[in-house]
Amino acid sequence: MIHTVFYVIIFFAALITSNVINKVFPKLPLPLIQVVFGLILGVLGAGNVLRLNPELFLAFIIGPLLFREGEEADIKGILKHTPTVTLLVFPVVFITTLVVGVISHSFYTSIPLAASFALGASLGPTDAVAVGSLSERFDFPKRTIAILKGEGLFNDASGIIAFQFAILALTTGEFSLGRASTSLLFSAIGGALIGFSVSWLNRLILTLMEDVAAQDVTGYLMLELIMPLLAFFLAEELHVSGIIAVVVAGVMQASGFKKITLFDAQVENVTKTVWDTISFILNSIVFLFLGIELEQIITPIITNAYYDNGRLLVTVIVLTITLFLVRYIVLSVYYAIIAKKRRQKFSRYVDDILLLTFSGVKGTVSVATILLLPAAISQKYSLLIFLSASVTVLSFLAGILILPIIAPKKEEKVDNVARIAILTSVVTQLEKESANNKNRLGYIATIDNYQARIQKLIISQESAKMTAEFNDLQLLILRLENEGLENAFRNNEITMKTYRIYQRYLKELERSIVHRFVSSLAFAIAIFLRAIRLVLSNMLHINIAFRGKKIRKLIGDSRTEIRELYFSNTTLIMEALESLEGVYNTELINYLQSERLRTSEQVASGGFINRIITKVRPNNLDEMMRGYYLERKLIFEYEAKGDLTAREAQMMRKNVNALENYSMNDQHSNLLYDFLEYKTK
Repeated sequence: MIHTVFYVIIFFAALITSNVINKVFPKLPLPLIQVVFGLILGVLGAGNVLRLNPELFLAFIIGPLLFREGEEADIKGILKHTPTVTLLVFPVVFITTLVVGVISHSFYTSIPLAASFALGASLGPTDAVAVGSLSERFDFPKRTIAILKGEGLFNDASGIIAFQFAILALTTGEFSLGRASTSLLFSAIGGALIGFSVSWLNRLILTLMEDVAAQDVTGYLMLELIMPLLAFFLAEELHVSGIIAVVVAGVMQASGFKKITLFDAQVENVTKTVWDTISFILNSIVFLFLGIELEQIITPIITNAYYDNGRLLVTVIVLTITLFLVRYIVLSVYYAIIAKKRRQKFSRYVDDILLLTFSGVKGTVSVATILLLPAAISQKYSLLIFLSASVTVLSFLAGILILPIIAPKKEEKVDNVARIAILTSVVTQLEKESANNKNRLGYIATIDNYQARIQKLIISQESAKMTAEFNDLQLLILRLENEGLENAFRNNEITMKTYRIYQRYLKELERSIVHRFVSSLAFAIAIFLRAIRLVLSNMLHINIAFRGKKIRKLIGDSRTEIRELYFSNTTLIMEALESLEGVYNTELINYLQSERLRTSEQVASGGFINRIITKVRPNNLDEMMRGYYLERKLIFEYEAKGDLTAREAQMMRKNVNALENYSMNDQHSNLLYDFLEYKTK
C-alpha cells in the first residue's frame, strides 16, 4: 500500500515538474516532456504499480475530457463542415483499419488477418487530446480547427466499434458487413440517446432544486462531474457507444438559453476553474501513462531474441507512413471532387490537406484500445500491442516535427498603447487624490501596484532583443541585491524582521522580470540559489537561537537597517551598471541608473521603506477599490470612443474583476510576519 502511495505521489510530482519545465522552456512541447517523464517512471518500476486499465481509462480519463470538449465545442462550425468531419470519422477510420491490417499481416503472416485488423482499428482514430496539445502552438485556420474538433469528438467511437468488429471476427471466425453496419448504426444512435437522456435528467434535477430553493453551487458542480461517468457506464451496460453518449451529453449540457442570475454567474466561475484544473490533470495523465506503458510494452519485445529488431523498426516506420498516406490520399480525393464541383483550383486546398493529414496523430486512446484485447489473445499476440504503442509514439513525434514546418506559428501582436494610457490615467488621478488624503501611504502602495503593471505592458511591446537585455540587467541587479542582503544578515547587521521585509522587496523585483525573454536557465538558477539561501538562513537562525553560541541581533530599527542596506547595494549596482556601458544598450543602463537614484531619494526620505512594509502587510483596500473603479470607468470610455475593441475591453474587465476579487480576499494570513513582529516586541 505504501509502495503504491509513493508512486502516486511521484506521479503527481512529475505532472507538476513537467508543467514547470514547459513554462521555463516553452519551446519544448508539454506532451513530449510528459511522455519522457512517463518513460522514466516506467524504467523506475512505476508500471508494475500504476497499471493502465483500458475500460477505466476510457471511462475516467477520456470520457470526462471528451465531455468537456463537447461542452466547449463550436457546434455551428462543426455542422458547417459536417461532410469533412463525417469523412474523417467513418471512411478514413475504416479504410485505415483495412490497409494497416493488410500491411501488418504481410510483415508477420503468423498473425491472423482479423487480429491485424484489430491493430488497424486501434490506430484508425486521431487522438483528440494529442491534437489539442499540438494545435495550441500553431495558428490553424478556423475551418481546420472546427474539422479537427469534430473529428476528435466522434472518431474514438468509430475506432472502438471497428475494433470490436475485428475481435468478433477473430474469436468467431465470422464477419458480416450488413450485420456490422447495423450494429454500428445501433451503437451510435443508442449512445446519442443515452447522452441526451442523461443531460435531460440532469436538467430535471436542477429544475427541482430551483423550484424548492435548494440551489447549490457545489451540488451543481458535482452533478456535472458525474454526468460523463453516468453516460459512459450506462451506455456500455446497454452495449451502445459510451464515447458518443459522453460527447452528446457534453454538447447538450452546454446548449440552452443563458440565464443572467447571480447563481449562474457563480456556477460559471467555479465550473470553469474546476474543469480547467481537471482537464490539465487528465491531459497530463494521458501522456504520462503513454510513457509508462511504452516502457512496459516495448522492452519485452525488443529484448526478445525471437524478434528481429531491424524488421520491427521497418514495420513501425512503414505503418506510420501508411497512416498519414491513407489520410492524405482520401482527403486529396475528397477535395479534388469539391474543387471540381466548385470549379476551383485544387492547389487552393493543398494547405488544408497537409494540415489535416499531419494533425492525424495517435495517442493513448490507441494503446488503451489495443489493450482491450481479450487476455488469451493479448498474450498470444503481444506483438500487436507493441506495434500499436510504437506507431502511436512515432506518429506523435512526426506531428511534432512536421507541423511546425507546414503550420504558421501563433504570433500575438502586442499593442498595449490603450491599456498603458488607461493605467497611466488611473495613476494620475490617484496621485491627485493622495495629496490631501490621510492615508497617503495606502495611495502610494496602490500607485506602485499600477506602475508595476504599466512597466510590464511597456516591456511586452518592445523588441525581443531589447526586452532580453532589460531583463538580463534586472537579473544582475537581483543577484547583487541578494548578495548584499545575505552578507548583511551573515555579519549580524540586520534583524530577521529586516531580512524578511527586504526579501519581500526582492520578490517584487523578481516579478518584474519577464521570464520568457530572460535566459531561462540563468533565471531558474538565480531563484533556486535565493531559495537555498533563505532556507539556510532560517536554519542558521534556529540553530543560533537554540544553541546560544552567538547572540543574534533580535532588536533593531528596520527602517534604519533597510536604508543603510539599500544605499550599500546601490553603490554596488551603480558600479556594475557603469562597467557594462558599451556591452548593453546605453539607454537601458541610463534608465536603470536614474531609477535607482530616484528610489534612493525616496529611501532617504523614508517613503520607500513605508512602501516595502505596506506591501508585506497591505492595508490599502479602499485605495485599491478606488483604482479599480477608475480603471473600469476608463475602459468603458475608451471602448465607447473606439480606442478599444469589444474583445480587448472584455479582457481588461476580466482582469480587473480578478484583481478586485483577490484584493477583497480577507482570508490571507500574515502569520509569519505577525510572529516576527510579536517576537521583537
